[in-house]
Amino acid sequence: MNQDLKASFNYVFQITLVSYLLLLLINEFKKVVFINLNYLMIIVIIFGILTIFFPIEIKKEKYKIKKRDILLIFFLGILGSIIIFIKIKNLGIIAYLISIMAGVLIILLSYMVLKDEDNI
Repeated sequence: MNQDLKASFNYVFQITLVSYLLLLLINEFKKVVFINLNYLMIIVIIFGILTIFFPIEIKKEKYKIKKRDILLIFFLGILGSIIIFIKIKNLGIIAYLISIMAGVLIILLSYMVLKDEDNI
């Protein structure tokens, strides 16, 4: 298959996935009425399948972790903890424990993925 078509599948998948996740996050706090998220999810799944069946051949280069990468990982971990806490705060004291554990998992998994891409 043509490499440009494979790249197009991959690009559309990335754009629709990020759009879907952002709209899903917005939908948790304010109802999204201008688009049906189920239809967007179907599009994401279709392009995800096409991306898996027709992968792009990429030459991997060793990536050196920078300080801003570490800061971004910590920021996203804390943001994830806050969002999870907001959604489950009515559980009481266990909501603190769950959100802290989720934040730590986000930070650790993000760092591991960034540090060691070749062994995934």
